[in-house]
Order: sequence, then structure tokens, then C-alpha cells
Amino acid sequence: FVVPSPSSVLCAMALDGKIRIGFIVGKDNDAVEDPQYVGDASFLADMPAAYRTDPVSGEYGCPKAKGGMAHADTAIPWWIQKNHGDRCTIDIIRGDKDLTLARLKKNDVNFIIGYDQINTMFEGDWAARKELVGHALRECGNIWPTWEVQEFIYYKSRYMQACLDAGVPMAPTIFCFQGKRSPEQLLAEARRRGWRGFCLKLSFSAFSLGFLITSVEECTKDPTILKNYFAENADYPEFICQELITGFKDHWETRCFHWGYDFQYAICNKAAVVSESGAEIISAGRSDQPKQPREFVTAARAVAAQALKVLPKMFSKHGAEIGPVLNRIDIGCSTGAIHDKDYSWKEGQKTFFLNEMEYGGTNYFVRHLPFDCVPLWGEKYFQKAVEIMTKLPPGVRRGTKAAGVKKPATKAAATKRAATKKAATKQRMTPPKKMRVVPRKATKRVAAKKKTKQPATKKAAKKAAARKGTKGRAAGQRK
Repeated sequence: FVVPSPSSVLCAMALDGKIRIGFIVGKDNDAVEDPQYVGDASFLADMPAAYRTDPVSGEYGCPKAKGGMAHADTAIPWWIQKNHGDRCTIDIIRGDKDLTLARLKKNDVNFIIGYDQINTMFEGDWAARKELVGHALRECGNIWPTWEVQEFIYYKSRYMQACLDAGVPMAPTIFCFQGKRSPEQLLAEARRRGWRGFCLKLSFSAFSLGFLITSVEECTKDPTILKNYFAENADYPEFICQELITGFKDHWETRCFHWGYDFQYAICNKAAVVSESGAEIISAGRSDQPKQPREFVTAARAVAAQALKVLPKMFSKHGAEIGPVLNRIDIGCSTGAIHDKDYSWKEGQKTFFLNEMEYGGTNYFVRHLPFDCVPLWGEKYFQKAVEIMTKLPPGVRRGTKAAGVKKPATKAAATKRAATKKAATKQRMTPPKKMRVVPRKATKRVAAKKKTKQPATKKAAKKAAARKGTKGRAAGQRK
């Protein structure tokens, strides 16, 4: 890494000394202005229609008077602007319309909070949008989480394999990679491992799209089940095939929210695809919801803490390590029989295992919580932006002006820095003198001569003057 001088850490910031923070948005399923929301939404009163979505179509541009709603991804940056507007400028970027490399580069820091490359899979010209959005996120250099972390989570096989290697419990899994997969191979491998039922899901997908539950017996009788699935999802880079956890639908899935490595809150839910009613059931700790099972939350937190450790490290442009931003780790529970030949999970005993990992663009469940989480996330995103802009690697000294971000550098300080930089550059460009080899016999004479030589620096001159009992400009006296 190229580490900047301490006095230039904030050089990328706006001239007014404020950090420019971009938030990439695109949610229509995490409403804040909802009757169930327990917080005070009055700060959203002046949010323009451009950032509000129609409650039916989900399209942006619906005024509040016509039912337009603000969701978590726009409400959080709006809260930051209201509460930290003296220290930052917020740029709300609609992923479907305004996300470009040029737009991202105008900001000091950009956070993915509601739209990322997965969203392009649901848009019209998917190939073109995927390339455009991917290029912007990959090349901007100021996106958080970093592109490396994004891909680590987009491709489920990457974090799943890392978790398996780290000993994180996970359901028996087969990875089906594009160009190396076939229905026949998958069915043969599932049969070899002793599976009966199994499920298929897609990387680069969401909302349970591409989720299929079937069995070895069904696919043997009707090969078109897998053939059709492979054909319909041929554009997806990988499928994740896992042995069906028969007890999964009987228990809560616990979604653990973290900032950095610190646990924030948990949502226990039963997804619509597995619940008996066909509707999602949520328990977040409110009195009007099913009671949240403490046993599940405690066990899920332990597994999630293990999984977080496999995330790639992130570094700022200054070379400082930056801890993870928001991550959601989903933990399942198994009590049914596992038939995989290499597994020994006991039937009837609760085994908690990693189901999925997601990051900042996920659903925050704002309206289901018993507390107002908008200030929580708003404060954390703002402080993370400050950390990214000011944190330096260990061992690098911080200048006094680099420690703060509220006030811009003064003109005098800027002039002084420029002069110092110029002097340092001149010194570096001065060619070194040739080393003179001193004959052994002349060593003492030369050494003696050096003792009478004038001090070379102000510091040395000051010491010499002190020894003589004199003070003056030659001794480094200030003007």
C-alpha cells in the first residue's frame, strides 16, 4: 500500500471539510413509514418523492401524499444528513438509474445498503446491466464492503467452502459450477452420498427465486425435473445443492445482524416456502409476535461468530485495515435424520448450522423490531465513513489535523505543508556525495578535524550554542 503523509489523509474530502458519503439504494420491501414501525418517522417528512416508492408497484417517484414510502436504505442516509449534516454530505444513489463509475468516484466513501449486482438479475437487459454495475462497483475503489467481499458473498460456494474448511457446521453440500455441471452428474453424486431429499438454490439470487425441493427418487423417475431446472437457470454461475434438512421447517431460522464482529440483534423467522401457512412468520422480540426462543438466538450467535471470521479482510486506500460493515448470518436448526455418508448429526438432537450469509443490501426488518434501528444503523454508517477516511496503519503517525474531519485545514496550514513538501522533495532530489575512503593512518586526523566542524543542523547548532552559553538566531531562535 502507498501510505500518504498524515497531513494529507483527508485530501480527497470536499473543500468544505465534509465527507461525501454515497448510499446505493433500491429497496421496496423494508418500509420505515409503516404502522408497525415503533420509531419517530417525522424526520422523513421532507424526503422528496424521488426516494419514495409506490406501495403497489415498488417504483420510485411516488409522493408521500399518494402513499409513497421511505424504506430503510433511504431513511438511514436521510437520518445521517439530518444529524451529521455539519460533518458530511449525503449522496443517495438509485441503483437502477444513477449507479455509474463516475458517480461513485465523486464521493469519498460509498456504502451498499439497498442495491448491488444481484439486483441486476431481475432487470430487463441483465447481461448489460450486470456488466455496467459490476464495472462501477469493481473499479471505483471506494465501495464498502469491498468488491472482494461482495464476490465472496455473491458466490455462495466461496463463503460456504471457507466455512466448511473452518469447521463451521453446514448442511451436506454439492457445488454445481457453470460449464462443469449436468443433471446426471448431480443425481449420481447425491445418490453416492446416500441422500434422499435435496434442495437446489442459486448464487446471485434472492427472495427464494430458483429454490427447488425434490428427491433422488423423484428425479430418477422423472429426469426432466433436473433437466428443466438446469436449462431454466443456465445463465447462473453456480447452483448450490444441499441435502434436505427435514426438521428445518419445524424450527426457527435465526438471522443474526452484526456490525463488525459485534452482534446487534436477531430476527427469528420461518420463510414462506417452509411455513405451514404459506406466509412468513417473524419473531423479533415484540409482544404482538410469537415469543423469540432464547435457546435458538444463543446457539445461532455462536455459529454466526465462527462464520464471520472467514470474511476477507478489508483495507482503505491508506492501507489501514477496516473492520466489516453490516453482515447478516442466517442460522438453521436440524433435528431430523441426515443420510449423508460423511455426516454424524444425531436425529432428535438440535444441530445449529450456517444457512446463508448476506451483507448491507439485505432486509433490516425495520418495521418488525421492538426498537428504532434507524438511528443505530445511521450512527454506525457515519462513524464507519469517518474511520475509513481517517484511520492509518499501525506505526504511521497521525498529524493533528488528520485526527478530525469537522473543520477544513486553514490556509496557513496548507501553505506550511506545501513548503515542507517542497523542501523534502528538493532534499530527495539532491544527489548523494561520493563516499571518500579514508586511509587507516589518516583516520585520527580526520576525526579530529570533524570535531571543529560547524554544526550541520539547527538542533545541533542550538546544543553547541548552549555549551558556549550563548543564544541567538544561529542557535535556532524563533523569529
